[in-house]
Amino acid sequence: RRVTLARGVAAHASLLFCDEPTSGLSATDAERCVRTLRIVAKRLGITCLVVIHQPRREVAMLFDSLVLLTSSPGRMAYSGPFVGAQAFWYNCGCEVPPNVNPTDYYLDLLTPGSSVDRSDEIVARFRAEIRPQLDLHVASMMQVQGQSVAAMLSVGGRPLLNSPFAVPFRTQLGALLRRKLRLAVRNPAALGLPLAVPVIQGVIVGYMFDGIGEKELLKQIMFAFCLLTMLCLAGTMSLIVLITERTLMKHEASEALYSEVAASLASFLVDVPLALTGALLNIVIMASFARLDWGVLQTVVAWALLLFFVYDSLFAFIGAVARDTRQAQVIATPFISIFMLFNGFIVSKVDSPAPLHWIFSISPNSYAMQSIVVQMVNNSPSIQGKMMLKQFGYIDSEDEKGLAVMLSMIVIFRIGQQLGLRYLNNLQK
Repeated sequence: RRVTLARGVAAHASLLFCDEPTSGLSATDAERCVRTLRIVAKRLGITCLVVIHQPRREVAMLFDSLVLLTSSPGRMAYSGPFVGAQAFWYNCGCEVPPNVNPTDYYLDLLTPGSSVDRSDEIVARFRAEIRPQLDLHVASMMQVQGQSVAAMLSVGGRPLLNSPFAVPFRTQLGALLRRKLRLAVRNPAALGLPLAVPVIQGVIVGYMFDGIGEKELLKQIMFAFCLLTMLCLAGTMSLIVLITERTLMKHEASEALYSEVAASLASFLVDVPLALTGALLNIVIMASFARLDWGVLQTVVAWALLLFFVYDSLFAFIGAVARDTRQAQVIATPFISIFMLFNGFIVSKVDSPAPLHWIFSISPNSYAMQSIVVQMVNNSPSIQGKMMLKQFGYIDSEDEKGLAVMLSMIVIFRIGQQLGLRYLNNLQK
């Protein structure tokens, strides 16, 4: 309950509506809750409008003003200072008995149909004595030129933001980053698994390809294919986490606590470096076992990392637009399957039907495999190598095109992610 109240205060509201904030709490906790509200109201200058039922005396005395309503139909029976309520009741001939909670006594008399119902009499007395004074006060205040909306919003020296959010973007990002880092530190498994799993996987698979860099070209190409395939598939498990975090983000963003862009950027700054470190360790370990030539190793690492960012952006986009994890996997499967198959090694341009050649132009795996294989052939020129380049349909002059395509895909997927987070899967209120 304290968290719920803190969320309202965090938005720096000047008026806080609290509908039964003590519901479900013990008497002691209810008093602590209302006492906290009073401290907030006094220290921060916030007007708190509270709906509450049957507060005990200690809780009721914490309120400055009291408005009492009857039920069936709802009619105002009192409006004024809390300390003046007993005097009004006394004037109505309904003195509060000793050792009785005043609020319980008020509600008993204002409940139509109860054995002590005096609601009609008290409402009539209110309309005759207090209501005219209220009407005069309201009429006089209507003649006073009040503050403008801008002036009210800038109370306390806070800058006026032309935004639905109470704090600027950098403050949102800073708060989200600190929370993200604290949660990561508190969960050693979430911090260690993205590093430990790629390392173990790299050791096992790398040992399988031990010394492959000194063997025939076809086996080296198979190694490159396995490395890139493992890198692409590693991100599929992140879809579950992405959708889980998106659900929490939607609840908080719907309260205008922060923007979707701030949330996605905070996740990017924490999750991506962690996953990138694990992927880099996996690549380096496998390449070390393979004992690749330095030139080939540089090419493998460069294109593998670029491929990592493409697939990370793809999964972030799918995690933003998919309704749930099942739909996310349904959307991701065609992308992964087509990109991995149409890489020139499994399905080549030479063997594929002409109407499907356009897929090679957008397949990031195709550009990565092409650049790596070309570097392997150039590193150890041979007739067999040239024949393989011709067989796979690889060209030695498409690195810049591949780089442009993959960077464009990263930008498109990231923009799609932001649009998906902003306009799709919103909460129905």
